Amino acid sequence: MSIQLTAKTAAINSMRIALKLVANDQTSLAPAQNADDIFAAIKPCSLAQVIGESAIDLEIDVSSLDAGIDNLATASQQTLSFSDYFAQAIAHIEQQHTVLLSHPAIPYRVLMMPAIVAAKHRCHPHAYLTGLGEADDMQCAMQSALAQAKREHITPTLVDVTELTCYKDKFTQLVMLISRIAARRLPDSKMPTVTSDNSHAISGADANSLKQSNSNQANAKYWFTKMHQNRVASFNFTENGKQHAAVFVQGTELAQASSMLDENRLFFPLAADTSACMTQSLLELLAALNTLNQQQSNQLDNQQLQNKPRHVISLMLNYLKTFDQTKPLSAVIMANSVVTAIAEIEAMLAKISTASDDTSGSINELEYKTPSGSCLTITQHEALGRSGVCFVYPGVGTVYPQMFAQLPQYFPALFAQLERDGDVKAMLQADCIYAENAKTSDMSLGELAIAGVGASYILTKVLTEHFAIKPHFAMGYSMGEASMWASLNVWKTPHNMIEATQTNSIFTSDISGRLDCVRQAWQLEQGEDIVWNSFVVRAAPTEIEAVLADYPRAYLAIIQGDTCVLAGCEQSCKALLKQIGKRGISANRVTAMHTTPAMLIRDNVQAFYQQPLHEQDVIAPFASQIKFISAASQLPINLTSEAIAASIADTFCQPLDFTQLVNNARQLGASLFVEIGADRQTTTLIDKISRTSEIVQTCQAISVNAKGDDQTALLKCIAQLITHKAPISLDYLIATLSSLLTTTLAAEKRSNHHTDNMLAPQLEGEQS
Repeated sequence: MSIQLTAKTAAINSMRIALKLVANDQTSLAPAQNADDIFAAIKPCSLAQVIGESAIDLEIDVSSLDAGIDNLATASQQTLSFSDYFAQAIAHIEQQHTVLLSHPAIPYRVLMMPAIVAAKHRCHPHAYLTGLGEADDMQCAMQSALAQAKREHITPTLVDVTELTCYKDKFTQLVMLISRIAARRLPDSKMPTVTSDNSHAISGADANSLKQSNSNQANAKYWFTKMHQNRVASFNFTENGKQHAAVFVQGTELAQASSMLDENRLFFPLAADTSACMTQSLLELLAALNTLNQQQSNQLDNQQLQNKPRHVISLMLNYLKTFDQTKPLSAVIMANSVVTAIAEIEAMLAKISTASDDTSGSINELEYKTPSGSCLTITQHEALGRSGVCFVYPGVGTVYPQMFAQLPQYFPALFAQLERDGDVKAMLQADCIYAENAKTSDMSLGELAIAGVGASYILTKVLTEHFAIKPHFAMGYSMGEASMWASLNVWKTPHNMIEATQTNSIFTSDISGRLDCVRQAWQLEQGEDIVWNSFVVRAAPTEIEAVLADYPRAYLAIIQGDTCVLAGCEQSCKALLKQIGKRGISANRVTAMHTTPAMLIRDNVQAFYQQPLHEQDVIAPFASQIKFISAASQLPINLTSEAIAASIADTFCQPLDFTQLVNNARQLGASLFVEIGADRQTTTLIDKISRTSEIVQTCQAISVNAKGDDQTALLKCIAQLITHKAPISLDYLIATLSSLLTTTLAAEKRSNHHTDNMLAPQLEGEQS
């Protein structure tokens, strides 16, 4: 007989039900890293498996439930509904039992247990079921469920499956929601339906639907929440003329980090003692890849063709594990396929041959890199990365819509830590950056500044914590100097500055908005308009300085290589440019930083940035390892709150000579400049400055990020750091690629047993 949902859910008022996705046969399936593979295995959880062995298995009988959808006579005889299985499970859980909710056609099962049982076993749940509601209309059902969950004040994310009639599809979408919660990725408000004729064959249309679903899963947006607020979703469905809502809250388990490398993104590091040895290593890799390519081309050998992803991943993993960065020479081959990797190697071999001395075969100097990211550096001098790595923090205005959209899936633990430390949504100004049709031109100076610091903070953590890269120097372009102190663990509570930046008059009205400091400097009445603009002009600073006195409302704000930034009264700036015969590119940004009027608020800026520092035991390693360089001083900055604030204030308010800053950093020993921020504002500038500088020492500038592909840009940066011999750890790439190999092996094992459901993203084992 039917168990009424409303009669058996009172226990949920006093307990949270922990939910853990587990697998049938100790291995579960998930979408592969690309849309061409439907399934891949996830890492099993031994604790959940042990608990699940004694659980009560409530299997949804698809033969009876789903058969009734197309048979009204059978449907009238149904005694159990999808919602009844919730009720059955809760009835058992009320007795402190554990339950497995499953469907025979779906390889995931939902392990349900009282939260206290999960805590006792240190089993981290993917989510919690905290409320259930049933009513004649959905709004009432949701309110009832939220009241049970004690979340009446929350507006949950809605997952609407009310149009689904197939029980299997409902269960699949439930599994998908739990996995999205674990992955911290926003679920679709309306989940798509995927059905097929049976659980062992997938039709062409269904396969395309699955691929599209997997693609949507990979591209799903990060699920931002308010500070210290868990993610809450309402799973809404309809049965027997009633509306049902189930409220789910995030658990403590995280999705497993996706691998940045796969069979479509190849990364082979090579090390050698001499250029001749490097040639031999490249030839060996070329032979291995040619073998794989021949297997792929052999259409008669279906087994070898099927196993190609495994072979490519295994080969790549072997090269990562055996890479010896202590050898004098390093190279990296990057490509998007075996075929293009072969072409990359052949091109590098040709370059080595051309650069070799005809008699000895040796190479004195070679700097080689391709658009795909492959690179090789040979030098007779000290490698740039050994003692000259300089982190460069860009200024305001470099952020762009949808930036870093890919990073959370590769670094889920990092984003979870950021959430524990502060407000990630505010840090990245998510409402502006990730909005539909977002435009950074609509963002205020304060919003741009906050998002810029947030971007630099995250990329710093990626490089220093996941790849163990430690800079020898650090500097900032304009407001990037503040990003430097916030990102490199000098300021103790940088998150506390977010709200202050949004509300302080420095950013809202003094040097932006109403431009009150300009108004004061120009002695304007309150009602007088200021038409302010800035222009990037290709000119020597001496050309502008020669006539600047004739235009008291125009300012030479920034000197940066072969260009300058002219700011001030738009009419005055245009007149000055016309006089010197130069054309300026309008920035259309209202900010009086680096101009004379900004000096009126210098003391306010210093007070704003006088922030508490970490304790000496935290800062001491930085003081001995990193030289912090400022545009306001020829010498590195002392690590005191007062000295740091004064340095930022001087940089903020005085004209910025970025050319001088770069040359000063080089004289102090910086040689490999790594831009730590959104896009690549300073990388091109540093390259130009170095080409015209009188300093003879070689230097290079590389960026960590570029618009369009976070993953490729980061890997290209890592590749160049490797070839320039910067000390680096590849453990992160090895660990995530090893996990992908495991999933690939399981996917190949089950290749003849595809099921017709949409599945969750990869989920990791226990964190405890």
